[in-house]
Formats: sequence, C-alpha cells, structure tokens
Amino acid sequence: MDAPTYLPLLNSIAVNEAKGQCLLNAWADSTRDTQLAAVLRFVAIREGEHAMAFEKRMCELGHAVNQQSAYQFFKNFDEQLAFLRSNASDAEKVTCFRGDAPRAEGEQKDPFRNFLADTTMDPLTGSLMGRYVCEERDSGRRLKAEYDRVCGAAPRAAEIDELRACVEALQAEVSKLKSLRSVA
Repeated sequence: MDAPTYLPLLNSIAVNEAKGQCLLNAWADSTRDTQLAAVLRFVAIREGEHAMAFEKRMCELGHAVNQQSAYQFFKNFDEQLAFLRSNASDAEKVTCFRGDAPRAEGEQKDPFRNFLADTTMDPLTGSLMGRYVCEERDSGRRLKAEYDRVCGAAPRAAEIDELRACVEALQAEVSKLKSLRSVA
C-alpha cells in the first residue's frame, strides 16, 4: 500500500507540535506572570496532545514519525528553547516566539486554510485534522491576547496622561483664540 499523499503533513504536525509543547512549557516555567503561564501551559497541553494524536494516526496508517523529513517550523529550536528558559522579559520572548513584527488583523494569513485540501484524506484523519485546525486557531487567539497584554498593545496610563495633557493644551489655545476673536 502506498503512503497517503497527506502523510508529510501529518508527520510535520507531529514533529512541530511536540517542539511547540517543549517551548511553551519552558516559557511557562520561566515567567513570573501567572496569567501568561496559565495560557502557555494550556496551549502546551494542546500541542502535546496534537503531537501524540498525529503520531498515533501515522502509526495506525502504518508509518512512523520521521524528524528528518518533517518541515521544520522552528528553524532554531535549541536557541529558542534556551532563550525561552532565560530570564529575558516576557515581551522579548513574545518577539522571539512570534517572529517578525505582527501584521494588521486583515493582513494575517490563515496558515491552516489548506490543511483539508487533500481530497484523498480518509474520514478519521479528516476529523482529526478538523479538530486540530480549530484548536490551533483558538490557541492562536489565546496567545495573541496574552502577547498583546504582555507587550502593552493597549495604551499605557502614561500615554493616556500625555494625550490628556495635549488635549488640555489644545483646549487652552482654542480658548485664547476665541477670546482674541471676540475682542476683534
């Protein structure tokens, strides 16, 4: 029997989800932010479960996970792991884990949009893949919310105070201009 055409995808998911679990747990162990740690651990549990579920499915299909042939999502895994274990700030770790600068909401591409495109995928694998895609999207939303919180995506109190001071200065200038206009 030939290997299913989607086997490389299953293999890559199994390999990279296991690495993701490792990275997220390392970060959770090193942060002092209990809210962030809780989300990191929750997503890490999912990553580990995904790794095992896809490895199990590959075994059911008569194939073993192959680290060498898998697409390597984490190009510098050992360096990332060491960094996430370090005492660097969580904001610095967000940059490391997320990679390049975040794009605007409308510009983000869904990396999972083609995961069910292979029409030869059997129903059991398709069901597993569907659950995986939905959980990954949810995990992404949870991590993004924490990343935004940690990095201060919302305006900080000092920024708000500075904006208030600017508004007050503008209001004072407008009042002066109005008084000059009424004199003239």
